Amino acid sequence: MCGVNIICFQEAWTMPFAFCTRETLPWTEFAESAEDGPTTRFCQKLAKKHDMVVVSPILERDGGHGDVLWNTAVVISNSGAVLGKTRKNHIPRVGDFNESTYYMEGNLGHPVFQTQFGRIAVNICYGRHHPLNWLMYSINGAEIIFNPSATIGALRSLSRRDLGGFSEVG
Repeated sequence: MCGVNIICFQEAWTMPFAFCTRETLPWTEFAESAEDGPTTRFCQKLAKKHDMVVVSPILERDGGHGDVLWNTAVVISNSGAVLGKTRKNHIPRVGDFNESTYYMEGNLGHPVFQTQFGRIAVNICYGRHHPLNWLMYSINGAEIIFNPSATIGALRSLSRRDLGGFSEVG
């Protein structure tokens, strides 16, 4: 096969990076359904057209649970089917930087998704600073772990300590 097998977009790629502000509006208006929102539908078409897996990190509005917001990554197969989603497990609370103003910490554990190109997991942004996240995704069978991030300042660095003995690619 030639070309891209899996593409992982940046954290919250459909909106400006607003998590470092104190204002929730208008930023929370970018939140949408992970299952059938406009971004997921767009990525389903993209995945099918290009025969590739798409990892699409969005701000999710969970209509089934009182419109709770989550920092979510939707995983879409190369056939365009939604394989599932994962949510950001750890929210940074450093000084004035507190993303819990926008969304809740994840409640889905450390899911791994079987794709045509291997078993993948998504450790969203700040989760990279928690070695047990990497370990749990690995224990759960992940062969590739993506780390979509959108961040500023000192928190953007990835250290060997953060990886807990795992390897960084690229």
